Order: sequence, then structure tokens, then C-alpha cells
Amino acid sequence: MIYKIYITESGTPKTSLTPTWASLRSIDGTDKSANAPAISEIGGGFYKFELVYGTSPFDVAELVGVIDAGSSLVGYERYIPVNISLRDLAAVKLVNKASYDLASGVETIRNDADDGDEISFSLSQSGNVEYRTIG
Repeated sequence: MIYKIYITESGTPKTSLTPTWASLRSIDGTDKSANAPAISEIGGGFYKFELVYGTSPFDVAELVGVIDAGSSLVGYERYIPVNISLRDLAAVKLVNKASYDLASGVETIRNDADDGDEISFSLSQSGNVEYRTIG
């Protein structure tokens, strides 16, 4: 999933920065910073990074982190808190392209750019109840 952040300086969009991760941790406190994704500029003060659930560092249900927008900024504009959750992918299931393999019972949801898989679900039934398992 592509996550977007907006960076300003005195309320004005800030461009040409090279933001980095000050920290990235799972909810249990495990440091995931070594596998933090690259952050790139979109334009007009917007920047982005991409994570795919099931691959490190997004191999846990939730992550929290802080992005350092750079020493040219101060205070709240320099440090940007980030919360990443498996629940963020709920909308992906509703709007992204997907396929469902009837034989295996696996539904695969494509990423926003439709150039890779975002997440897969195994679907099964027991009686009149359908179950969905991630992975």
C-alpha cells in the first residue's frame, strides 16, 4: 500500500527534502527501522512510501514510526508520526483489482498500481459459514 505524508514549513508546502525514518517499531516494541521503506517526493509537499503486508517490516499487524523531514525544519514540522495498520488495507479489498481462484479458495488483491499483489486471503466454508484467513 502506498502511504502519503504532507510536509510543510511555516504552513507552506515543503519540497526537495530527503525524509528519513527516525524510528519504526512494531506495537510490541520490536525495532523495524533497518527494513523501513524508502521515502520519495511526489511534489507539492507530498511524499510517499510503500509497504506490502507480509513482507518486512510490515510482517506484523501494526507499526508506529516517526519520519524526520530534515534538520532544515523545526518542531512539529520536522518530526511526522506515522501509524501503519493491517486495517488500512480494508479499503484496498473494496476498490483494487482482485482475483479469486475457485480451486484453491485464494483471493488475491492487487496493489494500487496494479503491478503486484497487495494481500491474499484464503477463503473456506464450514456449513453455512465462510471464513477468511490472511495469507
